[in-house]
Amino acid sequence: LTVCVTVLQFVGSGDNPRSCRFSQMMEQRLEKVFSEAQTKMFNGKSKLSVQVMSVSQAAGSPAVSLVYAVRNGTVHLNGTVASYLLGQLSAELVGYFLFYPPLIIAERKLHFILKNKTQIRQLSLRHLHQCTDS
Repeated sequence: LTVCVTVLQFVGSGDNPRSCRFSQMMEQRLEKVFSEAQTKMFNGKSKLSVQVMSVSQAAGSPAVSLVYAVRNGTVHLNGTVASYLLGQLSAELVGYFLFYPPLIIAERKLHFILKNKTQIRQLSLRHLHQCTDS
């Protein structure tokens, strides 16, 4: 499983990037972006789902990094394919759906290679645990 990274230039002052609410909100918004990209590319759509694996923000920086996986049913999209889909939309349109302007949309250079479902579950649970501790 490779993952995608989207770095937002900033988020609103009322949003807490470390909260589960923020992660869930970004999952929903990313799904809308991917739906729009699919419609543009293929004149149809299948339901793509997004799972945010981590959200981070460096101290003092307004930028927020989202690391996420994209799935079509039970099949995970390769990070290159997912990034390519988003690349078919303008940065302005991606920003419109996310409510925040993107700084970077890319396949992660250092791939997470998750060899089995247990590792995916552990990463997801760790992210959930981090959210609930905030």
